[in-house]
Amino acid sequence: MKTDQDKTLIYILGGIAAYFVLLRPILEKMGIVESQEETQQRNYKEEEKGKYLDPGTEKPTKSPGEWVIIADQIYQDLKFSRVSDNREDAGVQVTRVKNNADFKLLYKAFGKRQEYTFGIPTGGEKDLAAFIVDNMPREKIELINGNYRRKGIKFQF
Repeated sequence: MKTDQDKTLIYILGGIAAYFVLLRPILEKMGIVESQEETQQRNYKEEEKGKYLDPGTEKPTKSPGEWVIIADQIYQDLKFSRVSDNREDAGVQVTRVKNNADFKLLYKAFGKRQEYTFGIPTGGEKDLAAFIVDNMPREKIELINGNYRRKGIKFQF
């Protein structure tokens, strides 16, 4: 006769097996759980982003602390609904970048942040590029990109 511990162990192992065989594939298809491919892709993106954000030999024109302040200002300008966004100032702040090293520091300083619509969080957290593209009109983005091209900055929104 089986002991209670043996029965509990069998139930636990059966539950784990059921999760991996039956439930996990369903959750992956629904997008609730990351598939192995999605996890690999996310890890690859983070690794490549880390390589890109390495400052290299180019010297930034401002300290990392100054870029944190500028990133915070961009966030304050764009974090609420489009009605109350200060797109003009956000555009000015983004164009304070003078070279690739500056952009890398600004991007790092911005990180990922939450956007709000009438005080309610909307969507997931976004990086600097997503905030600019989602909240600025295309004409302003083209002006920023033109500014970056003139300065020799590789990144374009």
